[in-house]
Amino acid sequence: MRDCANRGRVYLRCGCRDLNRRQLGAACPRLADGVHGKWSFAVDIPAGGGPRRTVRRSGFPTRDKAQSALRRFHEGRALGFDGDPNQTLADYLRAWLCAIALRLKPTTVARYRAAVEEDLIPALGAIRLEELCHDHIAAFVQRELDNGRGRPTVFKILSTLSSALANAVRNRRLPHNPARPTVIPRPAADERRTWTAEQAVRFLAHCKGVDPQFADLFEVIIGTGMRKGEALALHWDHVPTHNRIMSIRYTLSAVGQELLLTTPKTKKSKA
Repeated sequence: MRDCANRGRVYLRCGCRDLNRRQLGAACPRLADGVHGKWSFAVDIPAGGGPRRTVRRSGFPTRDKAQSALRRFHEGRALGFDGDPNQTLADYLRAWLCAIALRLKPTTVARYRAAVEEDLIPALGAIRLEELCHDHIAAFVQRELDNGRGRPTVFKILSTLSSALANAVRNRRLPHNPARPTVIPRPAADERRTWTAEQAVRFLAHCKGVDPQFADLFEVIIGTGMRKGEALALHWDHVPTHNRIMSIRYTLSAVGQELLLTTPKTKKSKA
């Protein structure tokens, strides 16, 4: 056992047991050959005002890798982030969702949460964050495609995972993002087809006979290029009739079963 320069202990240990079935750990005589066993680290940290607790992590193939993991643990704690090496991907993703909920639109958070709870955690959640690798992700993608999931859907799920893991890299929890490079490329967007003026007139004439109010709404959307949610979120004070100018300030978004007024999709949407 030896002290690491950045606080903590790095040492060799194994799973061998004595005649009484007690684990030998770092006392196994076979560790002297330098081949037997795996490298580990242990570090004592405060525990919320109570007695200090020891965090241990083992299974590193070399001393350098164990020391690097210990260094990342301390770097994360110095930045105020959870550096528990035993944290599973499920626990990390849920903590990440709580953090981003303070700065992202509710619709974006709802989309991320659906990918996390319905897809990522059931498939990969039991893996420890620091043990997640590209092979795990590639196998997950292949299973999803084999089960009939569309490539655009799988790509969106991977984008959510990549965003979460990129945050782990910024916080010194991971040395690199295992979701990059992406397993599948971004699917090409469908080609958009624009109506002719005659098609638009025919559509509005049909709507006028079915529901005049919807016809008026569609005419505003066609004439201005507004998004549906932006048109539905218009306030009367955003449509002053004296100068014939409309101001886009909100969009109506569906978050689960609830309708919310949120900010427009992009900065340029405020027009």
